[in-house]
Amino acid sequence: MTHPPLSSSLRLHRSAAGLSQQGLAHRVGVSRQAIVAIESGRQVPSTTLALQLARALRCSVEDLFDLPEHGHIQAAVAVEGPGSGTRVALGRIDGVWAAHPLGSRVDTADGVVVGPSTRDRRRAADAARTVVDPFDDPAELEKNVLVAGCAPLLGVLSARLGRRYADARGTWIPANSEHALLLLERGLVHIAGLHLVSFDAPGGHTAMVRSRFPELRASLVHVLRWRQGLLLAPGNPLGIASLSDLERGDVRFARRESGSGAWHLTRRLLTEKGHDPTVAAGPLARSHAEVAALVRSGAADAGVGIESAALAEGLHFLPLAEERFDLVVPHARTGETPTGRLIDLLGHRGFRAEAASVPGYDLSDAGEAVSVGPT
Repeated sequence: MTHPPLSSSLRLHRSAAGLSQQGLAHRVGVSRQAIVAIESGRQVPSTTLALQLARALRCSVEDLFDLPEHGHIQAAVAVEGPGSGTRVALGRIDGVWAAHPLGSRVDTADGVVVGPSTRDRRRAADAARTVVDPFDDPAELEKNVLVAGCAPLLGVLSARLGRRYADARGTWIPANSEHALLLLERGLVHIAGLHLVSFDAPGGHTAMVRSRFPELRASLVHVLRWRQGLLLAPGNPLGIASLSDLERGDVRFARRESGSGAWHLTRRLLTEKGHDPTVAAGPLARSHAEVAALVRSGAADAGVGIESAALAEGLHFLPLAEERFDLVVPHARTGETPTGRLIDLLGHRGFRAEAASVPGYDLSDAGEAVSVGPT
């Protein structure tokens, strides 16, 4: 007998209840492998098991499992209530579809929002849901790897994935480091990228991931290193020599959003010098490219960003720190073909050659990985 496609929120509700896969399996009297199979969509639970799972998680069966309308899919979304007609990128993670609104981006969309989910959202920790009309066969969309992070080269990596392999493709979800980790934690992306420590502290990301995800077994895959510093107008007309000059009344500073690597670096360096880390004031930028654009247009006099963004806009660059950019790849994903393909692509000649043509990046150690897991 062929079962109709089933949308499962088991993993989201289990996580909200603070239960591990083994802990939930023990409560309902099945193996951990059975829970893994149900969460990934490889197994449809019996009626009895579905009722036991709902009882263990204090919710209804309908909260855990849905039969989407014909041709439509239920998807968890990173933002509340995207309106009908919103174009989205789609990926399937542990049996749950994740949808990311593309906004004004002109990237090829995977589907369009047709309305809110009919699910009765009884748990505040459960991701918001929506109904999406996919543009392609869902089997094709399952090949899509969602990778979040702020490094622009993730866009190059994702685009090359589909060119290189027939069984994988990727979508870059621009996000600062903290937001990328949050998306990974909520099961809304397959991979998260981060740069929150200097390059001379390579163990910093390992400790950070272990602290943030104490039960997660993952690989920390190195992508690149770059210099981050002050982006200044050509010729540095204001004579800005350090972050301390941000206290001057004549300097408009392009701020970065809370949680970004640039935000962390700015606060850390100002605090180390005994300055108020909140002294910098000016327009808000949500990416390295936005910082560069604000400085180039004259809307800001300075901002913290990566060297490649400064070079792209012809700006003066004052280095502050050398950083590493790594990918957090859960071990549960490494056995999945699309994710494995993306990691393999880091060593591919075509990607390396294209990355080398963009100044400001060092990919000499790209692909090196260390395992992170419970101590």
